[in-house]
Amino acid sequence: MFLRKFGKNEFNIPVYYQAGVEDAGPCGSYPVPYTVPDSVMRSIQTENKPVLVVVDTSAEVKRNITRLNTELGEIFTVFWLGSTPDMAQWQACVFILHTPWTAVLVDTQSQIRGYYAPSTREETDRLLVEMKILLKQY
Repeated sequence: MFLRKFGKNEFNIPVYYQAGVEDAGPCGSYPVPYTVPDSVMRSIQTENKPVLVVVDTSAEVKRNITRLNTELGEIFTVFWLGSTPDMAQWQACVFILHTPWTAVLVDTQSQIRGYYAPSTREETDRLLVEMKILLKQY
């Protein structure tokens, strides 16, 4: 009762790699805190919106992404990474996207905010909730 009257429920989603990337492997060094390079963001984004970068182009993922667009509107950009010649390098080194995740959410400050496998309804629902939280912050 106290929280309902005086409190404010606020949720937040994490910002990944604020302390750096632990296992850079063959990708070289990363700045701290890590953000997606401006050159990459300029090539995938034309407006100042969060970007959902998707690797999986299966029918189920496309259907779930369409559902997100229907529920949220065009307030974020979807970038299908499979359509770029640099896909493998961008997937591993820029977006640090590894199995089982096939999508990454990047906010307007080029920070990675979440990893998802939107081939399932549960993951798509989690992505939907986290996008609403992110969009409320901006």
